[in-house]
Amino acid sequence: MSTALYRLGRFAARRPWLVIGSWFFLAAAVVVANSTIGRDFEDTFTVPGQDSDDALVLLEAAQLDAAGVSAQLVIASVVPGEPITDDLAQIDQIRAEFAELDDVVAVADPQISADRTVALVRVQYPPSDEMTVVALEDLKERRSELDEANGLRVEADGELFFVFEEAQTGTGEMIGIVAAIGILLIAFGSVIAMGLPIGTALFGLALGTSALGLVNYLIDIPSWAPQMVAMVGIGVGIDYALFLVTRHREYLAQGMTVQESVGRATATAGQAVIFAGGTVVIAILGLAVAGVPFLTAAGVATSLVVLVMVCAAITLLPAFLGLAGPRVNGIRASRRREIDPTGSPRWEAWGQHVSRHAWGYAIGVTALLVALTAPVLALELGFPDNGNLGEERTERQAFDLTTEA
Repeated sequence: MSTALYRLGRFAARRPWLVIGSWFFLAAAVVVANSTIGRDFEDTFTVPGQDSDDALVLLEAAQLDAAGVSAQLVIASVVPGEPITDDLAQIDQIRAEFAELDDVVAVADPQISADRTVALVRVQYPPSDEMTVVALEDLKERRSELDEANGLRVEADGELFFVFEEAQTGTGEMIGIVAAIGILLIAFGSVIAMGLPIGTALFGLALGTSALGLVNYLIDIPSWAPQMVAMVGIGVGIDYALFLVTRHREYLAQGMTVQESVGRATATAGQAVIFAGGTVVIAILGLAVAGVPFLTAAGVATSLVVLVMVCAAITLLPAFLGLAGPRVNGIRASRRREIDPTGSPRWEAWGQHVSRHAWGYAIGVTALLVALTAPVLALELGFPDNGNLGEERTERQAFDLTTEA
């Protein structure tokens, strides 16, 4: 394997534009195919053998599963805690306003809470495949018009939001990428050395996630899988690329040519990348042991992206390294290695300092880890609900009103 990886890395460094062009052609083909014929992700989850799954099968057989989706209006006084039993006429007027919306099938009678402070009104819609996102937009617009208009708060949540509301994703991934940029820039002292691992990871992630829409024809991938894929993909993509970049910089510092350095880095660090990626793939595919189809599909999707990251690390990244040449070390790093090719004196001094005070650092770090782990004792497990949303969302306001009533 080492010889094959050496030849592969050296070839990629010698013919970088051919390798990069091939990757971009493949990515463009996958993205276009996904945008034209890609299959939507699955929003329904079943667990074979459960009573609820058996009930769904019976409903489908009786054609009673086409009852449609619903939204829920949560109506309360603008004065917190004030009863709304004297405002039934205004509530009926609100119901009539929502009944006029195009896609609404029916608006149920209000259900008053035990403390008489909140009214729940069910708004019934046809099946989701007979509507578009316009139904949700109309509901939101009508809610905004009526909210606090007659001294009553009007909030909304329900299945309609789950079906058509686009999930807010990417914030956590962006924070992680920004943090990685800062850490790598400080560690490497080179914009190119920092950018190559991150760029390779993002490119591999874009290709892998685009391919999921095509793989979805073979296995039903759940709608939340892309978030899981992004979280794992960015992490392993940057990590695997760092193996090669770090080893390549070491070989350059020893005076090797760029092509020779890339070849040897791929032959050595590339093996670690393949074994690490294989371990991750096997571990994630272990989700299939649970026997839950949507967990198995999520594992397959994540494993696919990890495989893409491994392939990118041992082919695309060597091409980028060959194209970057000695600039991957940066000006300051190159000068420093000319003076002291054995490494950084500061890091060596720090390592010696820690070794001389091993017990003190061991106890201190252990205490810090225990302190950071302590909150797990108060960890409350459960399924996510609208209480996890931002307070500016009407679904969160509806959730708070319902739980407080």
